[in-house]
Amino acid sequence: MQWAALLTIIIAIILFLRISIINVASIASGSMLPNYDVHDRIISNQLRWGLNLPLIQQQVIQWHAPQRGDVVLFHNPHDHGKIWMKRVIGLPGDHIEFRKRQLYVNHQRCTLPKHHKEHLPQKNNTFSTPYKLWTSYLERDWGPITVPEGALFLLGDNRGNSLDSRVWGTIPITYLTGQPFARIWPISDIAWMP
Repeated sequence: MQWAALLTIIIAIILFLRISIINVASIASGSMLPNYDVHDRIISNQLRWGLNLPLIQQQVIQWHAPQRGDVVLFHNPHDHGKIWMKRVIGLPGDHIEFRKRQLYVNHQRCTLPKHHKEHLPQKNNTFSTPYKLWTSYLERDWGPITVPEGALFLLGDNRGNSLDSRVWGTIPITYLTGQPFARIWPISDIAWMP
């Protein structure tokens, strides 16, 4: 009987760690191409932004806010709370719009289409490290909007084939569940993520 109780406690601790601290997820769509491939398996840090408790689809404590350009995992309330992955483009108070197939954040153009890379403005008019971006003729002018307090504007890196904040609006910061930090599958692409 003592073994059964001990085994139950160990399983409960493992489940708590698995749900609240680290998570292994599979990329289900091509919305983050070319940076994340369909069926890639990633490990995410569930404590990056705050504390998420099992069975609760919101953070109970937040200790860090994401930065523009971060890739985040979040509960998507528009898809029955399933976990999705997108890139943070807009922070609270940011002005976001698409004009002539170009992304503007706070009136600064972000896309460098010649190299298919995008730089997002950070503080003091500097720009972030670039990441690969796929665009499409399907993109249309959109916005402008101002990101509300406590929310984020999220986009896929495969802009022509992504359901994101252009479709369903901003996402509350408390819906974040983690940040990917390692790719573990396929074996040929195993790597730490910047």
